[in-house]
Amino acid sequence: MFKIKFNDLQFISNKKSIFNSKVIMLFYGLGCNSQDLRFIYKRKNLNKKILIAELPGHNKNKYFYESLFKFSRKLYLFIRKNKIKEITFFAHSLGGIIPIILVKNFIKKKIKISKFINYEGNLTKYDTETLTKKTVSYNKSEFIMNKFENLVTRCLNSETDFLRLWGYSLTRTSPSAFYDLSEECVKISETNELLNFFRVFFKRKVYVYGEKTQINNPEYSFGSVRCKIKGSGHFSYLENKEEFSKTFWKLI
Repeated sequence: MFKIKFNDLQFISNKKSIFNSKVIMLFYGLGCNSQDLRFIYKRKNLNKKILIAELPGHNKNKYFYESLFKFSRKLYLFIRKNKIKEITFFAHSLGGIIPIILVKNFIKKKIKISKFINYEGNLTKYDTETLTKKTVSYNKSEFIMNKFENLVTRCLNSETDFLRLWGYSLTRTSPSAFYDLSEECVKISETNELLNFFRVFFKRKVYVYGEKTQINNPEYSFGSVRCKIKGSGHFSYLENKEEFSKTFWKLI
């Protein structure tokens, strides 16, 4: 495992150098971090170059307010500086917004997007109902002072394994970052703009969902094939690593 820094961005990679190459770029969901995916980038005899960008305020990184747009712009500068030629995106939950911002606003034709694998990314307002909309229903100061700590405690004390694992990741997440990103996610997902861009722009794409997840949109609305991960829901890489790995490598 290698840490790569670019200004105030931090990446985890299985390779020391990603200069002038093809990469698999992963974006995890809210409250998670790169350690949750270490079983992917630590796989033995792995020739593919994997790059995971830590979200603002996640994995104990210092946090100052930063929009997803500004964060994506920095990612683009990193991509351009390292002359990355081709990218396969794999993005989960809130992280699913980032490839759309990147491609819509920054990445040009010189950089090839080979595939976008979207694992229950926030494409519509329905995707915000469970977590992010609940978060911003509270006053920010109230959430930071009380509600976030309550969420962490409930998760760490849960009888459900994946919630305890997510709770540990939450202890490494800034409550301010959790709230700010939730707020932005709700605003961005309110219209069908994200879903429409995902459907129309990305030629090679797959929408992935957990077997236990209730999908509100019919299959045709995603404009892509759908792939189900057995025995899991929204946090498959915490719930069922074996099935997640099988699906991930099959799609990559």
